[in-house]
Amino acid sequence: MIMETEKPEAPSSAERRRALIRLGLAAGAAYIAPTILSIDRSAWAMGPSCAKNPKGC
Repeated sequence: MIMETEKPEAPSSAERRRALIRLGLAAGAAYIAPTILSIDRSAWAMGPSCAKNPKGC
C-alpha cells in the first residue's frame, strides 16, 4: 500500500498580485502619512494673514 502525500496548492498568480498590490499600497500610505500629518499641523499653526498686516484687512 503506497500512500501519496498531497502537496498544498500554491496560491494563484492573481491572488499573489492582489496581495502585492495591497502590500505596496499599505507601504506607500505608511511612508506618506507623516508628511501629510505635518502639512496639516503647519497649516493650523499659521495665523490669518490679517494678524500680520491689520491695515490690509
